[in-house]
Amino acid sequence: MNKVKQQHFVPQCYLKKFANEDTLFVLDKKEKRIYPSHVKNVAQQRYFNDFPDSFLPEELKDKTKYQFMENDLAQVELRFGYFLKQIINCLEKIEKNNLFDSLGVLDEEAKKKFSGFLALQLVRTNMLRGQIRGMLQSLDDLKKRMDQALSRNNRNILEDSFTCPKSSSNSIRFDDLLKVGIEEDSIAHHLFYISNILDQGDDSEISKILSSHIWLFGVNSTSISLWTSDNPIAIKPHEDFGTGLASHGVQVVYPISSKHLLIMFESRFWNKLKSYDGMSIPLSEDDVKSYNKLQSIQCCRQTYSSKKNFELLLT
Repeated sequence: MNKVKQQHFVPQCYLKKFANEDTLFVLDKKEKRIYPSHVKNVAQQRYFNDFPDSFLPEELKDKTKYQFMENDLAQVELRFGYFLKQIINCLEKIEKNNLFDSLGVLDEEAKKKFSGFLALQLVRTNMLRGQIRGMLQSLDDLKKRMDQALSRNNRNILEDSFTCPKSSSNSIRFDDLLKVGIEEDSIAHHLFYISNILDQGDDSEISKILSSHIWLFGVNSTSISLWTSDNPIAIKPHEDFGTGLASHGVQVVYPISSKHLLIMFESRFWNKLKSYDGMSIPLSEDDVKSYNKLQSIQCCRQTYSSKKNFELLLT
């Protein structure tokens, strides 16, 4: 088995929906430049889905023989790619025959299955890994400050100030979170999380939240391409009610091609849309610009488009 070096956190089969002959345009906010790239070279990192050797038993440390997370994700992506193609074919039929008010895109069962793919995409990004790394770094910094504070005192502050309860078997200690080092620990914690979502499939809590929303598919017939990013599932909050997946009035937005967009509306606030669940609507130019801007704001580093039209951010 060949060793997979370039490992994607956004599937190539998805990125190709925003490319021309597998080439798309990249807006890199770190490098502050726009350039064309093959889909295989974006939204990826070397060995991103491989556990650090320190977390593996001896028999799994040879990556050329057993990249189990990468292999599992590849199998899921095959099913996802087929599902995505069916959705886009349906949306193209709706647009061609002007069936917006009469033909649904997904039934409840298909909606539930697609939610499983979306849940996986939400947790597998490099943005979430960075957040986990930041959390572990903060915990490590806190532990160091506590150790320094204790060392400056002649008495054991913890023992003199209060009685420590007995450790519960379910309690989490610093040493449980920081076993090796910040970088390796953050990779391992992230991959364990992804593994749990993979195992749960469409029964994960994230999947259930997404499938409980009201789904509308936007069809883009304008001259402006829809964008995606290295963090493709974006959150549009309602006023100040929060950015959680289940926050009151929230919209969860996922572009599925340069011509199509999925918008998931929190069902309590948007209950008047219930009769349109699973249906499609045409998008205006203002809609497309607004959702593109959301992608550019919430990306980790890069935004992607089939056209070199990022100047629209300035209009």
